[in-house]
Amino acid sequence: MTWPIDVQALEQAIVRNCSPTLAALKPASLFTFPGSFTAQAPENQSEASARRQALLEAVKYCQRQVSNAGVAIRILAWKRCGALVYVHRPRELAVHLADRRAAHPLEREGYRPGDLDACLDELSRRLQNRSSAGAKQGTKQSAKQAHDESKPCPCSNRVCQSEFPHEIGFFLGYPYEDVIGFIKNRGQNYLEVGPWKVYANQNQARRTFARYRRCARIYAHAYRSGQSLHRLAVSPAASGRNATRPQHAQR
Repeated sequence: MTWPIDVQALEQAIVRNCSPTLAALKPASLFTFPGSFTAQAPENQSEASARRQALLEAVKYCQRQVSNAGVAIRILAWKRCGALVYVHRPRELAVHLADRRAAHPLEREGYRPGDLDACLDELSRRLQNRSSAGAKQGTKQSAKQAHDESKPCPCSNRVCQSEFPHEIGFFLGYPYEDVIGFIKNRGQNYLEVGPWKVYANQNQARRTFARYRRCARIYAHAYRSGQSLHRLAVSPAASGRNATRPQHAQR
């Protein structure tokens, strides 16, 4: 099945997967927009290029809708099963990464936490390299739906699912203790699983998960009711006013 690559499809995926970031509850979100954006054979190169260009145009349009709210959208990597779309709040993300609990591990991994653009470029490079390596080893899979960050890829290929560097949790605003716990335990021995694997402060994590679910429901309803992406993106200056967001989304 061929999935549409247009503004409406991208908006729907952003609202479905990134509502906590749109609502200023979370500094960043990541999802896979389905589609074949890398050519499986040389003769398919032009088709893949056209699909990439179509998605980039949709990203540009959506970016204009949310930029005044301090939200940025970029594609981190092109994968054989889709494109990794990253929705983030640069100012809040920079503060999150500057904390020593994230900065020190990231520095050890070769990032420059004081330079957000450089960090994201490096993350993008690593994701693209891993995706390219995985594409050479894995078998062809079909993407069926836009997918959220808790399940990185909509395909069932284990190679594809292993393409995410462990430090990506820092870039998604996950609690520092949980990212560090995930790295130390290699993803095992966790207390609970939600949008991320929990290694500390389990009750607080449960409250956060519930808040995110509530936000997702409210945003989905608001979007279906005709609210635009521009209207759904919360401006930091208006974070205390319900007039610029779906009612109760941040409670």
